[in-house]
Amino acid sequence: MNIRMLMKNLWDDAAVSVTTGTLIPTLPLTSSQVYGRSLTAGITPDGTGRSAVQFNLNGFFLIDGLVIYRHWLSSGALWRLELFDGINCAGTKVYDSGEIEAVQTKNLGELLWLADPLVATIFETWPFKFSQLWLDEPLYAHSGRITLIDTLSRDGIHEFDRIYLGHSIQPGVNFNWGAEHAWQSNEQPKRSAGGSLFAAEKERLRQFSFELAYLVEEERPHLSEGIKHVGLSRDWFVSLYPGNGGLKEIEYAMACKFQSLPPLIGSAFNNYQTRISVQEA
Repeated sequence: MNIRMLMKNLWDDAAVSVTTGTLIPTLPLTSSQVYGRSLTAGITPDGTGRSAVQFNLNGFFLIDGLVIYRHWLSSGALWRLELFDGINCAGTKVYDSGEIEAVQTKNLGELLWLADPLVATIFETWPFKFSQLWLDEPLYAHSGRITLIDTLSRDGIHEFDRIYLGHSIQPGVNFNWGAEHAWQSNEQPKRSAGGSLFAAEKERLRQFSFELAYLVEEERPHLSEGIKHVGLSRDWFVSLYPGNGGLKEIEYAMACKFQSLPPLIGSAFNNYQTRISVQEA
């Protein structure tokens, strides 16, 4: 798959409700519909470790991507996405992912032999996890259901920060060679009187920069509308290597915001290019 950019988040305007498990009143589902790391949604699962959230959209919309960002499910958690053409998960079921792994594991080449277990999660050293699901082709849906299955989640609840749902922008020609990935930090090293260099440890956040050099006219308005929609204030989700698996896919996928709004440059007949720089949100 080529890069996926999910800029118009249908989740934010959906009518959402818990259908399995019990909603925690102090951690409402609406927290997953607004940006802010201090806001989380939480559900107490049923006796089998299941929780489910139903969503109704404001009409029929194309969907090819779902992301649950900043969650604290265990490494063995499963999840499932179902999409329907009627409201309240009625009518024809147009998609069913089945119960699949919610937390990706390392590829064989990424394992530290004699150190990692044969099945090692990517997120061992991360402060949170996220799960992403990309459909091969977009499908129209009016409602859907997200099911989480986990008996070993943190504090025994299914807690998550943000959900992204919608139709991603996926250019026909992928980004150029030279894409940049960098870890950023607000740490400020200071040298002591004895010459030692110290800094108070703070969270590392990522920054991506990449160039799309071969956008055709049919792709230009979709990207332009996406940029106009999110501006500098809205968060969105980008995955540079969707479906790649392993640590590379996770390191190059994140909730983000633009550092500056990128121009679309008409570089040739029926061709546009742009360079995009984003920081982790």
